[in-house]
Amino acid sequence: MAEHSSKQKLHSFSKDERLCNFTLKKILFNRGEQFGEHPFRVYWKIINPNLEEVFFGEGPVSFLGNKEMQNDLLKIQNPSFPLKKIPANAVFSSPAKCLTGVSSKVHKSAVQRNKIKRLIKEAYRNNKQSFYSFLSERNCFCIIGIIYIARPVLSYQDIEAKIVVSLQKIVQKISEQQGTCD
Repeated sequence: MAEHSSKQKLHSFSKDERLCNFTLKKILFNRGEQFGEHPFRVYWKIINPNLEEVFFGEGPVSFLGNKEMQNDLLKIQNPSFPLKKIPANAVFSSPAKCLTGVSSKVHKSAVQRNKIKRLIKEAYRNNKQSFYSFLSERNCFCIIGIIYIARPVLSYQDIEAKIVVSLQKIVQKISEQQGTCD
């Protein structure tokens, strides 16, 4: 990736940085770690950059067909997982993918939920640079889920302060676990 485009992307929150893939969401909530930092419940997980193991981890699939067709397919696709492709929204083009959520049981109005999600995304977007540089140094890929659990709608300053603390906690926990993520 060129330096110019990476600098330009630091202050955006593009579709590539959002956690949209159902399989990755399932991994985050079932196998990920979590902690509470009021008003958030933060889920996070370090992901192996080899997504074939994540998506097709049950082992290679055998192709029982014409041998010539099989050889042609093996030239095009990965021989371990023929006829399977990784979804485009699961590929990591940035060091982290983030998901935001607000409970509809607590906040009945969709307008209010959307406002809270916008505030969370804005705070994350403005404070992700140090987190991304930490992940890049260690060659890590991380998925994050930030769920708003408080009843009152907090101000942007309060949300931003808690996002900064949450990202620092994730950095600290990754540092405690291991030196690198390879």
